Amino acid sequence: MPIKKHINLNVGSFLNTADKKIVVNLASEDILTLITQELKTRYSPETQKQLLEDSSQLLPDFVLQELLKRQEQVVNVNPATLVLVNCNITETEVDDLEFNLTVEAYFVIGDANGQNHFRANRIGLWSNIWGDEEKLFDLEDELGEQFWTNYQIQLLFDEKNQQTIELEVSQTDDYEARLQFYPSFQKFLPSIVPFTDNDF
Repeated sequence: MPIKKHINLNVGSFLNTADKKIVVNLASEDILTLITQELKTRYSPETQKQLLEDSSQLLPDFVLQELLKRQEQVVNVNPATLVLVNCNITETEVDDLEFNLTVEAYFVIGDANGQNHFRANRIGLWSNIWGDEEKLFDLEDELGEQFWTNYQIQLLFDEKNQQTIELEVSQTDDYEARLQFYPSFQKFLPSIVPFTDNDF
C-alpha cells in the first residue's frame, strides 16, 4: 500500500489525507487577545467618531439612524474597562483564497457615568493557510474535484505538537446584546440584537 504524502500548508495547518479534511490549529489565548485588542481599539473615542463619519456617506438611512442610536448608548465609554465575557465561533470557511473564522464576542464596557453596557461584536478573522504554489498543486492532486467544490475543516485548539496559525481581523460589526433564559438548558445565554428597520 503506497504511503500517502503528508501535505503541510502554511504554518499551523495541513491536510489530513485519511479523511480529506484541512486541519487548522488555533491558539485560544491568541484569539482572545486579538479580539480584546480589536474591541478596545474600536471603542476608543477616535475610532467611534471616524466610524460615524465614514458610515454617514455609505449606509442606508435606517441603518445610519440605528448606528447613531446605538452610539448614544455607549457615549464616553472607557475602553480600559472592557471585559470580554463570552466568545462563540459561529462560522468557519475555507475557500481558494483563505481561511475565515467568524466569532461573536460579548463584553461589558463602562462609561463616564459609571454605567455598564452589555454589547456584542461579530468579528471576522482570516488567515492565508495555503502556503506556496507548489503546496497548492499538491493539495489539488490529493483532493481532486473536492479542491474546487468543498473543503472540509477540522479545528484543533492549542495542539502542542504543532504550531498555530496566524490570524488577522478582517471585519468587525457592532450590535446590541441581550441575555435570554432558556428553560431547556436552565441557563441564561447571550444573543445579538440584529439591525432591523422595525424600530422606526
